[in-house]
Formats: sequence, C-alpha cells, structure tokens
Amino acid sequence: MSSVEEKIKENLLKEMYTNIDKLYDFMEQHYVLDEHHHSLIIKQLNKLKDQFYLISQNSRLS
Repeated sequence: MSSVEEKIKENLLKEMYTNIDKLYDFMEQHYVLDEHHHSLIIKQLNKLKDQFYLISQNSRLS
C-alpha cells in the first residue's frame, strides 16, 4: 500500500472517529444516562471504532 493511500485512510479514520465522538456528545447532551447505559454507550462506540479500524486496515480504497 502506498503512503498516499495510508494517509488517506488515516484521515478517513480520523473523520469517522470524530463523528463517533459527536454521537457520544449528542447522547450525553440529550439524555440523562444511568451509569450502566453510559458505560454501555462507551463500550459500543469503542467497538464501532475498532471495527472501522479493522476494515480500514484490511480493505482497499475505492
């Protein structure tokens, strides 16, 4: 993989991670979450980030 493709993937991941963080912020701002739900949201959003990372590492750009 070229360094250009790696840089593009890195930027795409940053953008996706930023959007996931915005989703977390949205939930925090609009809902009163108990500790269980708060932890669950963090856990699930981190899993989503992990999945996007794996997809990015193992897939070519279109």
